[in-house]
Amino acid sequence: MTEIMSNTGSLCGAVMLVAFVVNIIVQMTKGFIPLPTKLWCILVSATIMLLMLFVASVNGYVKLGYATIGLSFIGSFVVAYVAMYGFDTLKDLWQRFKRGEDISNE
Repeated sequence: MTEIMSNTGSLCGAVMLVAFVVNIIVQMTKGFIPLPTKLWCILVSATIMLLMLFVASVNGYVKLGYATIGLSFIGSFVVAYVAMYGFDTLKDLWQRFKRGEDISNE
């Protein structure tokens, strides 16, 4: 458990970095892909997460198995959620704090 807690900052940083890359790819390609943007974001994040898993397994950091593939797929939904809603949420929070609204009732 302490190992997980000590790597929490690295995990958050990795999620933010991958979400940023997914966001850039989706924004640059959404005009060319005939899919809804949110679905395209989920597909891009799943692809990137699986590619990262395979690279990590080739380099010997992770043993490739059903569990790691499943966890990578679940992690891709977290990355897609952050990529889709992270900037909007951050912008809303910034506007609230800038105006001085009370957010304690949420």
